[in-house]
Amino acid sequence: MKEINKIKVLVERHEDGTYWGVTQNIPGVVTSYGDSLSDLKDSLQQAFKDYLEVAKAEDLSWATELEHIPQWEYKMNIQAFFDLIPELKISAIGKKAGINESLMRQYACGKAAVSEARMKLIEKAIHELAQELSAVSF
Repeated sequence: MKEINKIKVLVERHEDGTYWGVTQNIPGVVTSYGDSLSDLKDSLQQAFKDYLEVAKAEDLSWATELEHIPQWEYKMNIQAFFDLIPELKISAIGKKAGINESLMRQYACGKAAVSEARMKLIEKAIHELAQELSAVSF
């Protein structure tokens, strides 16, 4: 089995406001949900512990390798991100990323597919904004 140093989780937000997460890089699948992102993380980590317990009871060789993974990485799609932080102005992020504002709104609403390259541009713009905001003091 390929060495895993963090468990990758895809996070989505459902129409009813619940967050769903599913593991991406481990044998099998672990999935859970929560009313908030924090609840999702807690319930998913508990589901993972239960998953490992069953795997060890079944004497699956990879179970001990996954037992002490130190990090979790949560990724979400663009629509879930903008739902999570509605204070962000979608068109401003698009402008910062050099993406047409109308197209950016379509990405954020899930009406248009986002290429990997565009996703990286949007992510870079959001990270730059986060750095700018973290430099502010009052």
